[in-house]
Amino acid sequence: MRKNITTVSIAILTFLIFSLLYFQYNTSNLWRLKPKKAKPISVIFPQPYEIHKPNLESEKYLSYLPHSGFHNQRIELENALLLAAYLNRTLLVPPVFLANPAMPWLRYERLYERVLLQTKVGLDHCPHFALDMPLPEECLNSFRWTTVPWSFFYNMSKIQDEVVPIIFKENLSYEWIFQSFNLNSDDVYFFKDMSPYEYQIHDDPSLNLPLDRFNSRIDLGTLEKIEHKLLHFGSMFGSYRVLAEREAHREMLRTIRTGMIFKNKVLTTAAENIVNQLGGANQFVGMHIRVGDGIFKLRASILVDDIFHELVDKYTDLTVEQVAEYEGGVEQHKQDRTEIAEYEIKLRTSHPIDVSDHNKPIEVHHSIHEEPFFGTEPNIAKRLKCQPGDNVTRRFRNTVVYIATDAPDPRNHPLLRKLFTVFPCSFILSDFMEELEDIKRLEVVEERVKLDPYLIPMIDAMISAHAHTFLGTPHSTFTSYIERQLHPVYTNKEVQVMGLEEYLESMAPKK
Repeated sequence: MRKNITTVSIAILTFLIFSLLYFQYNTSNLWRLKPKKAKPISVIFPQPYEIHKPNLESEKYLSYLPHSGFHNQRIELENALLLAAYLNRTLLVPPVFLANPAMPWLRYERLYERVLLQTKVGLDHCPHFALDMPLPEECLNSFRWTTVPWSFFYNMSKIQDEVVPIIFKENLSYEWIFQSFNLNSDDVYFFKDMSPYEYQIHDDPSLNLPLDRFNSRIDLGTLEKIEHKLLHFGSMFGSYRVLAEREAHREMLRTIRTGMIFKNKVLTTAAENIVNQLGGANQFVGMHIRVGDGIFKLRASILVDDIFHELVDKYTDLTVEQVAEYEGGVEQHKQDRTEIAEYEIKLRTSHPIDVSDHNKPIEVHHSIHEEPFFGTEPNIAKRLKCQPGDNVTRRFRNTVVYIATDAPDPRNHPLLRKLFTVFPCSFILSDFMEELEDIKRLEVVEERVKLDPYLIPMIDAMISAHAHTFLGTPHSTFTSYIERQLHPVYTNKEVQVMGLEEYLESMAPKK
């Protein structure tokens, strides 16, 4: 009896030991298989005098207040660099504000107050709360905005070497300026704007140019006569706020625009990897279709239809009847040529009021193609899958299209459907999610603010800009940046610079 009990006990003990070992083995394997959280890639903030140490006795300065979204702040920086170069003044460069929603333009005094209140001083405890913990009231807005230096995007040392000395502003208060450069309020000449387009600065006094949307004209010579140590402006936003009509000034503007090309290694690597999968630079059609808000939402269907017909004319041999079928019929085409009536909007003065008649019949005006143009396979990465298309559209698979857009769920968006239907090899950013992993790691670590929501549109722009043909959204600062700077640089052409009258002519509604 005792022998039987001993045998059973040994068996049970052996079972328990093997069970424990099996559990430990599987548990350890589970821990090994569990993916580790990717380490954040930190933003590096330069010191104020990192690339230039001023001579406090002789140096003069120029400063301004940032506002609005990234591209508006980029235009502010471009204008400020150009004006500082004209006046031989060191530029005090603010950081880039990334926020949702963006900080709007305000009258000078209110904008100054706003940028001072946009601070995280005293909120050092906010990033330390666990993600599943409720936040105290003062921390609720802390993760919805941040600042990064312009050196995160551009090679500011190179811009300084070629344009003007640069100092990075540690904060935007007058006190910081006074203490840093041994100044007082008497040393500052203020330009306190009361409207978004208060003034336009003209570099050639011999030209009687229109003011466009600006209220008043300031001649460059007037600013050159101001002896104050610091010129402090409010908003510097507005295309052609600072004119470059003289040849030397146009070349300076070209140098600035050439320097303001994304250089962040994480961004450029992701964009290049995606471009290579699309066949490489100059191997596809790129576009930027903004349809999500404002004037762009009002005319979204018209914009998409214009782009669609341009693609159809250049890269297909469809008949009028076939185009009508892919558009959903003549009545649908008429609807697509109409502004969205239920979307009420007050047109801003930053957008010319378009009085054009957008109604037009379905037409085709094909380019002359050699026969082999159709029916060839696209030169894209093997992992990319084009849509099969039908008996007609599968012949257009050799036209690879990349669509940068703010439209939600682009492949199923009703406005974009005809693009995807006629051009089976159309791609969007979500087709390349694995290339965005490092972008998701970019973070202002000290504030626990991830940057990918702000950077995704920039990657979209960089990819589209590598195309042999780029089609964009009229009056969009995003499109303008691609057309004037990114697309020429990425396709080995010269950066665009136009005089004011040529610019106004290009922006006028087409007849």
